[in-house]
Amino acid sequence: MDNSQYPPLPPDPGTGMWFVGSLNTGGDARYVKSGIINQIQYAFLADGEKGLEIINISNASSPELTYNFNTGGFVREVLVDTIGNNIYAFLSDKVKGLFILNITNPLSPNLDTNIMYSGGVNSVELKDEYLFVALISGSVKVLDINNIQDSIFEVNTYFPKNPVEHIEISGNTAYFVERITGLEIVDISNPQLPVFLTTFKSPGNCYDIKIANDIAYIAEGEAGVSVISVANPSQPYFIRNVDLNTDVRALDYSPNFLFAAEYDDGVEVMNLFNPTKPEWFAYYEPGGYCYSVDYFKAKVLVANGNRGLLILRY
Repeated sequence: MDNSQYPPLPPDPGTGMWFVGSLNTGGDARYVKSGIINQIQYAFLADGEKGLEIINISNASSPELTYNFNTGGFVREVLVDTIGNNIYAFLSDKVKGLFILNITNPLSPNLDTNIMYSGGVNSVELKDEYLFVALISGSVKVLDINNIQDSIFEVNTYFPKNPVEHIEISGNTAYFVERITGLEIVDISNPQLPVFLTTFKSPGNCYDIKIANDIAYIAEGEAGVSVISVANPSQPYFIRNVDLNTDVRALDYSPNFLFAAEYDDGVEVMNLFNPTKPEWFAYYEPGGYCYSVDYFKAKVLVANGNRGLLILRY
């Protein structure tokens, strides 16, 4: 086993979480995802006006910038996935639209496509080589990317109740996070023909959602985290709300744990030994703003605003 992927534990600061490493990228880090390419661990950081940062995190205590792609706009979200034999990064730029990069070689990514959507893009998600693109102007475009190297074309436009801030897909269901509506739940069994199922209004401002084993965890801002059942996506029902006395903006999930990015309150870990009842486990207050969190290989990656990438362990 390569123990370098599991950073050593420093002395317990008393909060249950530890600082491991950081990298100030000089941008405004809003979203982070992780992955392994050619046996190297990377963080993919949506870094606002700095674009996309590809960061080698194999040595978590000393992350290194591998590549920067500047869109000339403001990248607020990134999706990384494999299509065919290539790995792509899909960038949601709230000024310049959609960027698709071939990052099969992270040292030298290639721009595959840029689609300029008026008003920009909030979020993208992938289902069976169909890309769902949430436009800031309000609609959701469905793009066929089966032949991504040759052509990409639009197959449908879905009109949600309100502009979609974030898209999460689980199985044949898409969950559209809408600040006013809450959740809009859509059947995408046929990705070319999205079908409205229902809406669900949770107690707070819906910022993010994670789905695990028919349970949805919703980041509710100052209202904390809501837990709902989505065993039947057409009829979701409320289970409980957990008030964390913070401002929950984003979530990530791993078996038995839920991770929360809590804006200017830091990062929190909750245990899910009872999946319907998240309970406090650990926290860390780094300062600055925590916009997004991603759990990967015993590392807790945080998009820490103008402080860049933060790496923690618990």
